[in-house]
Amino acid sequence: MNEQLTLLIQLQEIDARIRSLQEQKNRIPGQLADIEQRVQANKAGLDKAREALEAAQKAKRDRDRDLEEGGTKVEKLKGRSSEIKTNKEYTALLKEIETAEQENKAIEDEILKFMEAIDAAAAEIKNAEQRAVEEGAAAEAERKQLDENAAVVDSALTEVERSRSDLLPRVTEEVAAEYQRLVVPKGGKVVVETRNESCSGCFMSIPPQLFVNVKKNDQILSCPHCHRILYYKEGIKST
Repeated sequence: MNEQLTLLIQLQEIDARIRSLQEQKNRIPGQLADIEQRVQANKAGLDKAREALEAAQKAKRDRDRDLEEGGTKVEKLKGRSSEIKTNKEYTALLKEIETAEQENKAIEDEILKFMEAIDAAAAEIKNAEQRAVEEGAAAEAERKQLDENAAVVDSALTEVERSRSDLLPRVTEEVAAEYQRLVVPKGGKVVVETRNESCSGCFMSIPPQLFVNVKKNDQILSCPHCHRILYYKEGIKST
């Protein structure tokens, strides 16, 4: 097989490996950000539960004071009964006492709801704290794994890039320039097989004589349609 063609195939394989490793490396910051987002979301949930607990406790304290004042008010109203002179005044006083007691009952109902909210918030805090411990441990393990992955990827990149540096000087300037010209617009797929008299890059048919020449694998030939470099895989002999 033509040496330059063999080198191009190897170069393309190396470049594909480099792209794959670089993509893995580029994903790591996003994966770390996802981990941090989960940790922060759990922290936000814990903060929210604590705020809910504080709000419910404050509201209960406020209504406890209101209930105490309401109870004092009822006692004072009842204490006025000895001052009543007429049935009309007595009826009005009873109505006032009834209204005050109803207000106190409403306050008691609210206090019960706040107590339920306090219990619920306390339970949520306990759950959130447990999740924080579990998420923290999981996040730390994931960070460690990603750090290890990054080290492996960096090591592999260094090795593959060294292989590319060793190979590239063996490719002629003209052939290397043509490869570089095509590598970006063709998405890294520059050197492609011919199959059934067709280019596997653009899937267009190529002239019969060109196919015959490509099968020899003894020169650099291009697809007349997409200009990718062609080779015939069945013509490659194993070494």
